[in-house]
Amino acid sequence: MENDNLKIQLDSIQRILSYCITQTYNVLIGNILRKKGCINNIQFKEILQKEYIRITDELSSIYLNHSALACVEEYYNAGDFLWESTFFESLTKEQKQKYTSFPVSSFEYAKYIEAHIYYNDALPMFSYLVDAILYERYTEYLMGEIDRIELTEVQTVQPRSSILVNDEPCEQKKKPVIVGKEINPFQSDFTEEQIEILTTCINEIQLFTTNISSNILKDFFACKLKGVLKSNNNRQLAYLMQSLNLKGFITDEWQSAIARNELVLGKTKDTSLTRTDLSTATDQINMKQPKGWETIDKYIKQLKKGWA
Repeated sequence: MENDNLKIQLDSIQRILSYCITQTYNVLIGNILRKKGCINNIQFKEILQKEYIRITDELSSIYLNHSALACVEEYYNAGDFLWESTFFESLTKEQKQKYTSFPVSSFEYAKYIEAHIYYNDALPMFSYLVDAILYERYTEYLMGEIDRIELTEVQTVQPRSSILVNDEPCEQKKKPVIVGKEINPFQSDFTEEQIEILTTCINEIQLFTTNISSNILKDFFACKLKGVLKSNNNRQLAYLMQSLNLKGFITDEWQSAIARNELVLGKTKDTSLTRTDLSTATDQINMKQPKGWETIDKYIKQLKKGWA
């Protein structure tokens, strides 16, 4: 019964939280769309990229200063975030008491708009929670728009016309085409034992939406997957790959290898991770370690021991 009452209370606060997020999200998207209508794609892409960098900086600051909000990166699209995520459990006893006793009917949106942190005493970290979920969803939108423009750019690239000098067309040098597939794109040389260790690590942290076998991981590093893997956490993927790179197991160009061979689908979209996606995730882990980093480090150390 007590659990039922808690869910009712958190669901009521969730409606307030969702309303605050939606109102600001609509304003941000509307602002972007107004710019889109009066500039070309090149200018629009530049605006999107600058906005993306600004917002990810804001997100990093929030996560660094409020560790209880780390779960947002995994649950930001959950409609019942307060119930499903680990946010409430991570609060102190006093903070939990404030959430369970908050009189929901007393909330006034006008006061929240007037002073963003107005309710942070009654509902600890409320404004930062709103911002974290809002910014995660907003960056997802921004990245989707950037990817759309980049796809359009690829599709509309036209061959350069010949340059005329003295009315005679100049012969353009044709770039030689290298046939065959790149050999060992990750420049890796894992032993059977090391592949087993990595496979266990990946499945333990649930890096992908499915458990993988050692053979699948071998095919991944050989860029010969029969299908694709879907990321559960882009930051975890970046942390694992960067750790392998820093220990000398794979190439510095691991981002390009994943993107060029379309090995992994993004967590929130059914398109392959781009180098931009992976670069952004890498920048974020350099600011704040992702969930499960201790487990990854533990297995990387085992990997190192088995490395001749």
